[in-house]
Amino acid sequence: MMRRRVVILGGGMAGLAAAWRLSEPDGEAAEVTVYQRGWRLGGKGASSRGANGRIEEHGLHVWLGFYDNAFRLLRSCYEELDRRRSDPACPIQDWRDAFLPASAIGLGSGGEVDSPYWLARFPENDLLPGDVAGSGDLTAADFLERGLTLLGRFGVSLDPDSSLAPRAVLSSSPTHPALALRGSAPGAELLEGVQTGLREVAGSGVAARRAAELVELLLTMLRGIVADRLTVRGYTSIDHLDLREWLLRHGASPAAVESPIVRGHYDLSFAYEGGDAARPRFPAGLALHLTMRMFLDYKGALFWKMRAGMGDVVVAPLYQALRRRGVRFRFFHRLDRLHLSPDRKSVRAISLGRQVGVPGDDYDPLLTVRGLPAFADRPDLRQLDAGDDLLSHDLESHSCGWPDSGKLTLESGRDYDAVVLAVSLGMVPHTCRELLAVDERWRSMVDRVGTVATQAFQAWLHADERTLGWRSAAATVTGCGEPFDTFASMSQVLPFEDWPDDARPLTAASFCAALSDAEIAKGTDPADVVRSNAVRFLETRSGELWPGASAADGGFRWDLLCANGGRPATGSARFDSQYSRANVDPSDRYVQSLPGTAPYRIAADASGFENLFLAGDWIDTGLNAGCIEAAVLGGLQAANAVEGRRLDEGTAGGYRPNGASQHA
Repeated sequence: MMRRRVVILGGGMAGLAAAWRLSEPDGEAAEVTVYQRGWRLGGKGASSRGANGRIEEHGLHVWLGFYDNAFRLLRSCYEELDRRRSDPACPIQDWRDAFLPASAIGLGSGGEVDSPYWLARFPENDLLPGDVAGSGDLTAADFLERGLTLLGRFGVSLDPDSSLAPRAVLSSSPTHPALALRGSAPGAELLEGVQTGLREVAGSGVAARRAAELVELLLTMLRGIVADRLTVRGYTSIDHLDLREWLLRHGASPAAVESPIVRGHYDLSFAYEGGDAARPRFPAGLALHLTMRMFLDYKGALFWKMRAGMGDVVVAPLYQALRRRGVRFRFFHRLDRLHLSPDRKSVRAISLGRQVGVPGDDYDPLLTVRGLPAFADRPDLRQLDAGDDLLSHDLESHSCGWPDSGKLTLESGRDYDAVVLAVSLGMVPHTCRELLAVDERWRSMVDRVGTVATQAFQAWLHADERTLGWRSAAATVTGCGEPFDTFASMSQVLPFEDWPDDARPLTAASFCAALSDAEIAKGTDPADVVRSNAVRFLETRSGELWPGASAADGGFRWDLLCANGGRPATGSARFDSQYSRANVDPSDRYVQSLPGTAPYRIAADASGFENLFLAGDWIDTGLNAGCIEAAVLGGLQAANAVEGRRLDEGTAGGYRPNGASQHA
């Protein structure tokens, strides 16, 4: 019997997850071919190696402790690769080598003068992400019990030099939070008592204010969950409201609603319409769902950081394992158009641009850096029918002007039985025009589900973080304000880069934020905008993070930046040796979750066309947020749909489209 032939269009995390499920050897594995523009895999999660083997990411990537589907996929991948036998010299043998728990989190101070950042460490636990299915949404009783317990443990973790540790108030209560009766009225009264106590001393320092705001927000969320009967109606029932609006409705103070704790929800999700910092919008129900999963249902640690680039520890292993399974990869194939059948019920043909000739159509995208398979930052000309002039063109860009070496048309029945569309939402208007013309749902999705450009930069410094004055190595900080609102210490990757011994950096850091459409519309090269923003941030804001990086005039000590070969520049020109990105290409734009837009997302099995299935963080997965977990979930659901299974079969967390997973 002929195996089902499946074409996957796009090699991001959703496409790779779909390929993984479809090629599983325990069933009747499909014949899978992945078509990818350019020379890399990973989509918005791609990374590559530049000069000195330095890791250059599309943005700032950390994994959350509730990403059960993503971790389960990766753990299975490493187990199947079995590098201890197949590649014993590789420095990352399994997933535990690839990730480090990183529970330190920080928030910008919101302009307070006593401390520019509030840092805390959330307690780790003995669970492993991917081990067990996520609990889904929590009942009001679960929320109360876990929230109180978290506050008790969290208080112990605060900086002992803080003017107030929450445990001082909690431990003075007659009932310890961890012993609060499940769903009992005394538990709610205890939470209110803690809030009152913290308010009374809130003037004693930023730690007290943040702790008071945290308790107030937890209490407000609990009141709102009960008042709106969300464990019965589902959290999607309030997704038409913005988070701040919903919090105010249920009694939160304006100070708490404007606090860095709330602002961090928006920053981490690039939740600014049009990238405009003055237009924050994030759906209340999704915010509650993510808050519960992030803070009350994490496995092991709140955050997990990769020890090398995402392309190194996630994408390359998946590529290697999929190749072993027989999945075919066709690099340098750009999707141009999907064509409908005459009856408009299926995709009859797929037009692809062959960007450059690849002898034998078998391109190997990997190189090795310090024993670790990784992706290069440019195509390998030795494997291509092209000269050096190719390197001046960005084959990963929709606007690339490099002439195609040819065209390829795939036909239904001859080349494929099913198609998984795993490109980014931003590419849908360019590649699916016929679908948009005949299906109102597709037009509504493109019009209503927002996307936003993002900006990012990475810096490598000669001094270590202690010398720079940073108190919490491995911390992730958000709520920092403009022009870059989120920062992460990434020094853990340095041992896997390949700098000369006499020039090796001691600190690596990543920054990111939304990039406004209004700024892009001015016509200035977006790359220049990001460079200007990064220089401005380092000159005016870096001293808040790194007091030791401040120059005598209050600016930035540019000599701290590691040169990337050649004669080092001076002053701000030295920034040109760092790495920055303006993610403005349609395929690079981040998919937003704006209030009221979830109903316009289309599920993996609901494309409206018989042989077309959808994968990505932009479809309706039940976790409608732009993240690795949603992308993996979208890919698994697409594969299930191809095979005629329930969409959530074999997935963790019970996520189902159309909000069905968001009922307790």
